Amino acid sequence: METPDHWSYTNAGWCLLGRAIETLTGRTWEQAMGAQLLAPLAMDQTTFTNRPVAEPRAVGHQPTPDGPVPVQSWTPRSHGPAGSTLLSTLDDLVRFARYHLEDPSLAVLRATHAPVRIHGWLDAWCLGWARFDWQGGPVWGWDGLISGSRAILRLLPQHRGAVVLLTNGSTGRALYRSLFPILLRAWFGIGMPALRLAPSPGAAGDLGRFAGVYAWPDRRWEVTASDTHLVMEGDGGIVEALPLDDRTFVVDAEDPDVPTVTFGGFGASGRPAVLYQMLWGLPRV
Repeated sequence: METPDHWSYTNAGWCLLGRAIETLTGRTWEQAMGAQLLAPLAMDQTTFTNRPVAEPRAVGHQPTPDGPVPVQSWTPRSHGPAGSTLLSTLDDLVRFARYHLEDPSLAVLRATHAPVRIHGWLDAWCLGWARFDWQGGPVWGWDGLISGSRAILRLLPQHRGAVVLLTNGSTGRALYRSLFPILLRAWFGIGMPALRLAPSPGAAGDLGRFAGVYAWPDRRWEVTASDTHLVMEGDGGIVEALPLDDRTFVVDAEDPDVPTVTFGGFGASGRPAVLYQMLWGLPRV
């Protein structure tokens, strides 16, 4: 979703697109994907959570104080086009990446459509791909985040290469951040920056400009300012946000997915129009 003030990721857009594909093809989403994508690319190891699986697949896990706990697969078909019901393998995802590297007509999907920069996530948004402006890049890719699982795919068209990581744990992005810098540097000479999480007092300037209510129908944060940090109160409780730079704040350095929040859409007064929690932009209301 993109408005004059900000951009936000939305699963609803993918689900609407999936329904359009069903209408045009006269097939279910799974049938259409099988015929139009999986079969032509020989991705015969890929299936869906709501279909029988011939071979056992790894079960997703969530960490708890008593150790990892298995979680049930996400099966609602309504979210399938957003990728939530897809079950794939390293081999098949490499086949998918090769398709994007070898077919020049797909390069248009890597053209920037929203120059949004969200700390720890992306430097621009394209058509289904995020762009990362790393040393020696750029690099394109996207992540899958489902309860108990994390998936990472990075495309390096200038090197005709790709790197894929599949994990059956909800801390998979922590593994990604420790492993990919080594692999990208060794294989492609790409410098993936380390995730910065050390607070920098005073880096955001006047904290009062961030105060306000940022909300979407299913999520709401009320932000107030103190002398040294922001206080964010929402459905998840109250958290302190410490400035990292002029638009980013650390909220939980131990969280592998959302250690920071980022503000964007700054007006002439320096006040932001949106609060990004992960990739979801909550407009100031």
